[in-house]
Amino acid sequence: MALISANRLRHLPVMDGGQLSGLVSIGDLVKATISEQQFIIDQLKRHISGQRD
Repeated sequence: MALISANRLRHLPVMDGGQLSGLVSIGDLVKATISEQQFIIDQLKRHISGQRD
């Protein structure tokens, strides 16, 4: 995310053995970050409320 923000990029190439295998967009990274944060929030809520899996 820092690389994209610092360089004002919208997409980064994903390379596999010197071959282009895809692109990652800033939207992809934002969605992943939000999803990860929501997972942590849900875990903390369960912990605080005393719920067990």
